[in-house]
Amino acid sequence: DFYSFFHTDDTAIIIAADCTGHGVTGAFLSVVGNSLFTQIINERKILDPGKILDRMHEEVINTLNQRNSESTDGMDVSICTLNPGNKILKYAGANRPLWIVRNNEIIVYAPDKFPIGGLQISHEKNFTSHEIPVLKNDCIYIFSDGYADQFGGEFGKKLMTKKFKEILLSIQHLSMNDQKTYLNDFLENWKGKLEQVDDVLVIGIRI
Repeated sequence: DFYSFFHTDDTAIIIAADCTGHGVTGAFLSVVGNSLFTQIINERKILDPGKILDRMHEEVINTLNQRNSESTDGMDVSICTLNPGNKILKYAGANRPLWIVRNNEIIVYAPDKFPIGGLQISHEKNFTSHEIPVLKNDCIYIFSDGYADQFGGEFGKKLMTKKFKEILLSIQHLSMNDQKTYLNDFLENWKGKLEQVDDVLVIGIRI
């Protein structure tokens, strides 16, 4: 997993990415991915989330020569752009959702069901950009699948998405720094003596 943050004159761009593969392969793709996002956003000046993912898809395929090789490496991504002035959030996702907690409810924005690069090189649809007005005190979350997929608890089972949602709703009274501490502590207690099965990445922002 890796995260990236970019800032233009009036917009913040936040990215949470989950690369396939572990070890050297996953690490290599993380480095490539971070570099490509920098080129696309800072050099090409592409700022729309859907268009960033469309360009990223092509760049990963070309960089890894996936049309002419057996490489199936790819990544799942959530990307948000936020303009604090007009409180407009734009979101696009490759297999990873956006959650907004508002008035003690979770609003789910579903991703497009295909990754960046990897096994689905050809897809007819472009990535979808969602434009979302946000309100003061909304909490925005983008994340990889590592938290919900961790085994643990009394019966050694996965934590699961439903439980992850319940946890986030239960800590909305806390500051974002305190939420970070709570999520870390909960995961450590949940997994107990079991091994961590995947990278864990959770990004939370309060408006």
